[in-house]
Amino acid sequence: MTTGRSLRIGESVLGLCVLGLGLFIALQTFRMKVAPIHAAVGPRLFPYLIGAGLIVLGILVLREAWFGRIAHAEGVELDWPPVGIIAAGLVLQMLLLERLGWILAGGLLFMVVARAFGSPRVHLDAALGLVLAGLIFVLFNYGLDLRLPAGILAPLLAPAG
Repeated sequence: MTTGRSLRIGESVLGLCVLGLGLFIALQTFRMKVAPIHAAVGPRLFPYLIGAGLIVLGILVLREAWFGRIAHAEGVELDWPPVGIIAAGLVLQMLLLERLGWILAGGLLFMVVARAFGSPRVHLDAALGLVLAGLIFVLFNYGLDLRLPAGILAPLLAPAG
């Protein structure tokens, strides 16, 4: 049987993990090298928004764990492996973004998240992830003129001329 104390500890751990992930994403985004032309809106905007959202959610979960009432006294089991896999995928993407580039890092993140949700089709997930990340790359870089990192694919993605 799950006790109120163990639920509060579990929620505190979850809140700390979410808060830590948000801080990590914000720090890695701050360290990202961006051309000075993108002073106001650039490739850092969305990672900052995601990091800020995770920080706020982590703080709210911690507040509820420490001062709120327990919503389900009988306990709600959290499926930790998918949570851990998705968190590891986000960290991996942030670490590989500059080196591999948006398309490969985004495709890898899509594969990891799909696997965390139980998808057994690795090749299909890889193809879908690369296509979606490629479309986002084209939209941002060529449609919005906001440069996402090209990474090792830079020679293939450079404009001709």
